[in-house]
Amino acid sequence: MSAEEACRLAAELNAEFGDVVALVAKRTIASLEADGCEERASIWRALLAILDDIAAHRIDPYAKIAIH
Repeated sequence: MSAEEACRLAAELNAEFGDVVALVAKRTIASLEADGCEERASIWRALLAILDDIAAHRIDPYAKIAIH
């Protein structure tokens, strides 16, 4: 999944479920870490970071993404 696809996914989840999606992501991260699934947890952490940026209006999820 590209960064743009991840950002769009986060935007769609945020639009559909609002703040609940961030709570679900946090619970999923904790569960995966408890199960020793660090790689999967890291993907959810990245998604959560994007969700936080969208909620704080730091990024436009539909704009071109520049990764530094």
